[in-house]
Amino acid sequence: MLERRRPYEDHRELSEKIPRVTVRQLLTHTSGVPDYFDESVMTEYAELWVELPNYRIRRFCDLLPLFLDKPMMYPPGERFQYNNSGYVLLGLAIEAVSGLPFDCYLQEKVFAPAGMERTGYYELDHLPEGCASAYILDKATGEYYTNIYSVDAKGSGAGGAFTTVGDVRRLWRALMDGKLLGPESRQQMLREQVKGKWGSYGYGSWFRSRRDRLVPFFQGSDPGVSFISSHDEVAGQTITVVSNFGDEVWEIEAKIDALLHDGS
Repeated sequence: MLERRRPYEDHRELSEKIPRVTVRQLLTHTSGVPDYFDESVMTEYAELWVELPNYRIRRFCDLLPLFLDKPMMYPPGERFQYNNSGYVLLGLAIEAVSGLPFDCYLQEKVFAPAGMERTGYYELDHLPEGCASAYILDKATGEYYTNIYSVDAKGSGAGGAFTTVGDVRRLWRALMDGKLLGPESRQQMLREQVKGKWGSYGYGSWFRSRRDRLVPFFQGSDPGVSFISSHDEVAGQTITVVSNFGDEVWEIEAKIDALLHDGS
């Protein structure tokens, strides 16, 4: 039995620090909340831990000092801009509503129903057997080093789960088969909601155009990790490319997709 708990008491400051935004705005990266890792001005994720050691980031609330006192980037709803803080806040909302830690909620509502037995949120110093280490290239020396001092000690709503390509395929299948969301919610998730500089976006998923339809894909990267997975339900094809290094997985996935669809 998973133990329920009260939301973190220090969440009370959020309503005073951040103007009212909607869940939809957080999901579509249109909220304007201050992004703790603004990719438009920052390039090195490890810069975050100069003042706040990464080994202290084990709960969502541990990330709040990185953005709580920053000004809003723009008025809520004004435009699309990918925002890591928005998905941290969504994770906090799930914890507040469900009374469960985020990782326990996902295990109960997503991972278990989808049959994702090798997926979870783990702390870097408490990894289960079989986890691959992630590596970063030191360009000055040409040597590789692990990312244990470059990323959060435990992932958040903004990313950081450990998974396998097989489990990612199971996630797509469970989503499309209605095991995770009802028809209306799934339709909203996989429908274009906003358009950004790098393409269109739904609720947590990007899209590429293919003739008469949009094909959803998830993607992400951290120091030492790169990932993309697309699913074409009409063609019955899932392409997932993942690396424990900063490889160009996007280029690899695009080439595979082009070969399968003859450039369409």
